[in-house]
Amino acid sequence: MGLTDGPFVVLLGVLGVAAFVACVVLLPRVGGGGPRRVAARAGLVVGTQFVAVFAVLVAVNSSFGFFGSWADMLGTDKSRVRIVGGSASTPPAAGSLPSLRPSSDALSRALPPKEGRLDAVVVHGPRSGITSAGYVYLPPQYSEHAYRHRRLPVVLVMTADVRAALTRLRLPSVAAGQIAGGAVQPTVYVLMSPVGSCVDAPGGRQADTFFAEDVPMAVAASYRVARDGPGWGVIGDADGGYCAAKLALESGDRFAAAACAAADYGAPAGDLYGRSTAVRDENDLLWRLRHRPPPPAHLLVVTAGGDTEPARQLTALAQPPTRADSLTVAGGGTLPTWQRDLPAVLRWLSGRLSTEN
Repeated sequence: MGLTDGPFVVLLGVLGVAAFVACVVLLPRVGGGGPRRVAARAGLVVGTQFVAVFAVLVAVNSSFGFFGSWADMLGTDKSRVRIVGGSASTPPAAGSLPSLRPSSDALSRALPPKEGRLDAVVVHGPRSGITSAGYVYLPPQYSEHAYRHRRLPVVLVMTADVRAALTRLRLPSVAAGQIAGGAVQPTVYVLMSPVGSCVDAPGGRQADTFFAEDVPMAVAASYRVARDGPGWGVIGDADGGYCAAKLALESGDRFAAAACAAADYGAPAGDLYGRSTAVRDENDLLWRLRHRPPPPAHLLVVTAGGDTEPARQLTALAQPPTRADSLTVAGGGTLPTWQRDLPAVLRWLSGRLSTEN
């Protein structure tokens, strides 16, 4: 029986309750003095605590996916994720183009088959010089015969707490349910943490290039997904929300739509601009909307209470062909708290992406 299997978790819960009841019933029978009775009482108490604590730990692990199997917990699991369904094009020469390689992670082995597949991956971008880990979620339809000739749309999910998006928000489960119900088209989700504030720093890390070029090219070369902008969307919160909006506004040929929630849409703080005011202004999304021709981009600007002024400014500055819709979510400002509103965000994105044949 697997470490994360539902029946195993339930069985341990039942055993924990049974151990507690047995302890309450049997303790009075071993009262009094004497080494044997003292040892019996100690055994009952310690045994009950062990079963109860183990049951709680297994339940927590099943919820958060720290270990995917007994072998993973014991450190004896040597397996690796195998990536299938790649591009039909001829592989490029090694190191000449962005690459994606499989990794090993407990979460990638804990997903129920009915919800699809989750691959732990590492993306290397030679253009940006950045290497970063992430996950690729493939819906069940990705492996179905009816979809074998279709390149599915992709949503890049950018959040600092990727594990929480998988375990607390349960994005694969929610996405699978929305797809099964016909509200969302079969879509691949790529989850990564934002790096370098999505800024191409002069003489430094080219984080904008990494997400705008390296990641899409690496994913499209390794999976059967859309290779052009109409099939790609992005969703992000906080720093990832700024990145999502920036990718849609600056790279409309790669990202057709973006759902973004951020504390600020101005230029990120830090020494990222080589002391150049011009470079800083170009990374200030509000400045760009005021001083540059509006790009063809579609935004869903998400707010969740607190300081809504940056979101209001971004929405107000959007002029055709830039379009900006608004959504107020019940959770906090971070994506893992959007349990109630995630389906609406996924439906909004799905309605603006297209499948590539």
